[in-house]
Amino acid sequence: MINTWNESYLHEELKEHYRGEGDEAEAPVGTAICDILHQDGSITEIQTTSLGKLRLKLERLLEDRKVRLVYPIAERLVLETKTVDGSLISSRKSPKKGTIYQVFRELTGIYHLIPNERLTLDIVFANITEFRIADGTGSWRRKGVRIENRKLDSINRILSITSPRDLLSILPENLPSEFTTADLEARGTGKHAGHMVWVLRKLGLIEKIGTRSRRYVYRIS
Repeated sequence: MINTWNESYLHEELKEHYRGEGDEAEAPVGTAICDILHQDGSITEIQTTSLGKLRLKLERLLEDRKVRLVYPIAERLVLETKTVDGSLISSRKSPKKGTIYQVFRELTGIYHLIPNERLTLDIVFANITEFRIADGTGSWRRKGVRIENRKLDSINRILSITSPRDLLSILPENLPSEFTTADLEARGTGKHAGHMVWVLRKLGLIEKIGTRSRRYVYRIS
């Protein structure tokens, strides 16, 4: 998402949150267009999904600049559905709640950049409203309702990752010293357990030490 025409309200609002006085938005840096170029020469990039799409851009920027990568997670999501002419059909809280563990799926494409001391990953826990239009062009799963936009209602807190070992703080509480993906799933990671152990192993933070009930057993390195 380079030009503002394609950016969501959420993206724009996060950009304004991180933009300070004198900072430049949509700034050219080499061959890239960056969300925010700060006065000290550092960069802030906002990415609301698919962090892996930024891999090449981040690799280039991190050669000589500090980069803050911002990824939002919807702790509370309100779904607001309207007709084509703008009449409100419904406004309800989504039963789905974003969790910190979903970030590991996003990290599979850029895990190798986490050790770079110039990179900071900001995980923004937020309340978000998603606007939908019932025009018949959306997914069959949503019965033709199309997602039009998302906006930021509030920021609850921000978790900053500045080194690989910061990711260990995300491990669930009361996790056994030797654990499987089943142990992770039982403690709230759900379907993200597989991505979690993959990323942590790639970064050398956990190691495989055997098997149990046809599942690999891991421990912190």
